[in-house]
Amino acid sequence: MKESLSKDVLFDFFDGRTTFIQRKLVEDWLADPQNEELYYHYLDEWETRHPQFSPKTETALSSYISLINNEQVEKEASVPQPDKMNTRFIKTVWLWSTVAACLLCVFGFVFRKEILYKSLISENGRTASYQLSDGTRVVLNANSILRVPRLGFGSANREVILEGEAEFKVVHTKSDSRFIVRMDKDYLIEVLGTEFVAFSRERATKVFLTKGKVKLSLPKGKQLYLKPGNLFSSEKDGKCTLTSPTVPAQFVAFKHNMFYFDNTLLSEAVEQMNDRFKVNVRILDPVLGKRRIGGVYKARQADDLLAILSELLHLEVIRHNEFIELRTSVTNLNHE
Repeated sequence: MKESLSKDVLFDFFDGRTTFIQRKLVEDWLADPQNEELYYHYLDEWETRHPQFSPKTETALSSYISLINNEQVEKEASVPQPDKMNTRFIKTVWLWSTVAACLLCVFGFVFRKEILYKSLISENGRTASYQLSDGTRVVLNANSILRVPRLGFGSANREVILEGEAEFKVVHTKSDSRFIVRMDKDYLIEVLGTEFVAFSRERATKVFLTKGKVKLSLPKGKQLYLKPGNLFSSEKDGKCTLTSPTVPAQFVAFKHNMFYFDNTLLSEAVEQMNDRFKVNVRILDPVLGKRRIGGVYKARQADDLLAILSELLHLEVIRHNEFIELRTSVTNLNHE
């Protein structure tokens, strides 16, 4: 670790008041990943003392709609008083104007994400790779969506929204702008430049850090810093864990159409299959769901993995109208 810089130098750096030599010292100091955590602490303290402008898009949209309504009212006020024969016509026009304004309000509320962001998607059973405008590379697991600003990142923080699973390789910008990944349930990842895998689906939220450091903001204002090899996991019931898995390859296996199981519950293996192939496979027997499986398997479609599980665990695949059931085979029960 390089010799620590003083808080005053870093605060001057954030204020844009450092000399060329001081900026070079900060850049050299920040090149050491071990200094990122201290950098974040000072940056948070500086931002608390110097609130930054943060556009409130929903408020802006409401203001815009109000402006339209006010302009409509002003136009009506400037029109000479109509005689009785035109009153009904004016009321009809006013009614339709009001309906149009309401429809605009509803449209803006429902489709605000579509207006402000463009969606990068991955198809059913297929991964998709993208390079963002800042050079950051993203690999989306199947059935995932990454929303990025339509007008680019600009000079402020680089912010995206993840629905699903993705590997990020974030580049470090000269302006030290933070890369922010917003996920479901108010989870938020902040980095400067690093590599990690993020998982954000209804059943769980996970973050596995490969390189660098990650600042993870949790619900209720809590914060957590991850180090390489750390896995943060939050289940549907709200239970959170921080572990260090011994085999990192399992978290990027999806990039090669692989499933990596390490003493994995069969119920978890089925959930992974449902996520990736958008199928509805169920295990109605809770005892069967607690059986475990290990190994690395390649599967480009759900039937590939179903055949593997059926062969390894002696299961029957029962196809119903609305779902697929995994059941212990009758032959195996008789044998037992």
